[in-house]
Amino acid sequence: MRHKTIAYVKRVKAGKKFYYYFDTGAEKDGKPVLKRLPDPSSREFGGVYGALLGHRTRRGSVTDLMSVRKLAGLYEKSPPFRKNAASTQKTYSTYLRVIEHEIGNAPAARVKATDTIAMMDKMAETPGAANLVMAVMGAMYKWGRKRSHVPQTVDPTRDVEKLEMGEHKPWPKPVLSAALASDDARVRLATHLLYYTAQRIGDVCKLRWSDIEDGTLYMSQQKTDKPMEIPLHQDLLAELARTPKRALTILTTVDGFPIGPQRIRIALKAHCAAFELDLVPHGLRKNAVIALLEAGCSIAETASISGQSFQMVEYYAKLRDQGKLASAAVLKWNANRK
Repeated sequence: MRHKTIAYVKRVKAGKKFYYYFDTGAEKDGKPVLKRLPDPSSREFGGVYGALLGHRTRRGSVTDLMSVRKLAGLYEKSPPFRKNAASTQKTYSTYLRVIEHEIGNAPAARVKATDTIAMMDKMAETPGAANLVMAVMGAMYKWGRKRSHVPQTVDPTRDVEKLEMGEHKPWPKPVLSAALASDDARVRLATHLLYYTAQRIGDVCKLRWSDIEDGTLYMSQQKTDKPMEIPLHQDLLAELARTPKRALTILTTVDGFPIGPQRIRIALKAHCAAFELDLVPHGLRKNAVIALLEAGCSIAETASISGQSFQMVEYYAKLRDQGKLASAAVLKWNANRK
């Protein structure tokens, strides 16, 4: 007698017996999730099959109807999202809004890698931001797959390559020296703070006068939540001493209001443009790390100022002045000979 096909039911023969399994439509580790069924000739089959079929149908309709905007909202309220540092949550929320703006009404289950690539191509002039869109998209869909909000096979970031960002180059010595001695108070103070603390521009813009006590800066990095205790360089202390205290924050507008990273970035890029160079403020962090290393500081000592990992400091170490290193090496060699 010919076997009658039943929707979503798989028949498996083992020995002389047949076993029946229901395909739930879900996947785990790339394999379909199957549920064992009673024999079709039994009384129990109809009830068990009907329940599994109803669940699969409801799940499919919910998955198909869920929009990217709905998925983003659920992800943003989830415990895994809330476990991230406050700065990470803020960054992710920013790029979730970008994703919603571009494809928010699209069914989440039907978004493809080409959609992610299209979004990233629109942001090609800001590759860092484009790569963050992909990272946030990947995190959101990974979370969604674990909760069956989207099918296990849907990953719109699979095989999508990051955009090349290029290097944040350290500033050449003449450009750095000119910024530290600039007649523009904003350029001069911002450069002192970035260079002599080795911190990110966002952290520097949030620094308050009250964060400094007895020549030491006490702060927490936004990106890592790492508490920092940094004794300040004498040149930075001198610059702070000549700076009027217009507000709670050290960096302010002319009218005494707190100032954001973008305005500082514009001022510093304009300074570098006068030297016909396209440099960014983050390059000053590399300048600081290199200066610390060339002063004879160890990797650990340098990392204690910048708050970076040892691996990152070692990476920056490759940019040290080869001529200076060679001269120092020969001096030590000669001293050892004597």
